[in-house]
Amino acid sequence: MKRITMELTYPDGQSYPLERPLEASLLGTLESPARSLSITFPLGKGSLPGVAVGARLFRGGEEIFSGFCDQQTAWEDAGGRRFTIQARSRGGLLLDNEALPRTYYNVTTGELFRSHLRPYGFSRLAVPRDCSAGIFTVPKGMSEWEVFSAFCMRSYGREPYIGRGDEVTVEALPRAPRVKITNRRGEEGLRYLRVEDTLRRASVISQMLLRDKKGNYSRELENPFGNRWQVQRRRYVIPAAEYATVPLADGYRQFAAAQRGAHTAEAVLPGWAGLWPGDCVEMDTGGLGRQGNMTVWRCRWDLSDQGEYTTLTLTVPAVS
Repeated sequence: MKRITMELTYPDGQSYPLERPLEASLLGTLESPARSLSITFPLGKGSLPGVAVGARLFRGGEEIFSGFCDQQTAWEDAGGRRFTIQARSRGGLLLDNEALPRTYYNVTTGELFRSHLRPYGFSRLAVPRDCSAGIFTVPKGMSEWEVFSAFCMRSYGREPYIGRGDEVTVEALPRAPRVKITNRRGEEGLRYLRVEDTLRRASVISQMLLRDKKGNYSRELENPFGNRWQVQRRRYVIPAAEYATVPLADGYRQFAAAQRGAHTAEAVLPGWAGLWPGDCVEMDTGGLGRQGNMTVWRCRWDLSDQGEYTTLTLTVPAVS
């Protein structure tokens, strides 16, 4: 196993090194702009660190996490002294900060990005094209990320995600597999310790009725992904304020979120997989069959006295 080290930074620019963690968990998902880290180290007597601002985690010299400290906890018991750090990547700032309530007229994707995301250190944006919205309302209580996500959903039919290098991406997710996950003899790929494949019929919504400006549920929508499992599950929806001028976009967003749970797979891999939420992988499990290309929706790396392993949660590309 490669050496794991961490560097804490303080407001005055000083750093504090930590090494040989007892346990760690690093989680990234497509549904959140922030990667989260929880890591525990042994603590020497009288060496309690001060309040840290930043945290960087390295595996074998390669940086696998960079962000801000949210919480530090030190404790002592019969087993000794320990120190736990909870941190999130820069995307956590987009969740923590509330957007200014206002109404935009003819605002473009680039303008919204510069107003709501760039102030928090994001400088790279990948979109199919620069769209504009005639009227776009930011209601009270929305985070900066929720505002940008709502705009992208109504403009592009998909929500943004944070890619490698903190790039804000609205492009379609890749469909070409980055790696293959298989235990078949003679085939190259990432080996797994455990896999499971789940079909969840109860996740699907078959029909929605949208409320109009008069208060009537007059707009009937059928599942745009089809209903091959013959589900009967109806929802009455009041479109959110940011979708007032395009209520169908809100309906599609909710259909997609429900459909995402209909077919999922999970793979537990030994070690560090080096994958990122949004990556495409080819699943060929042998005993369970060939699932084909799937999208990494969640990626969690865990370290403990049992070793290190990566757990992937995968969805079908069509609704990722």
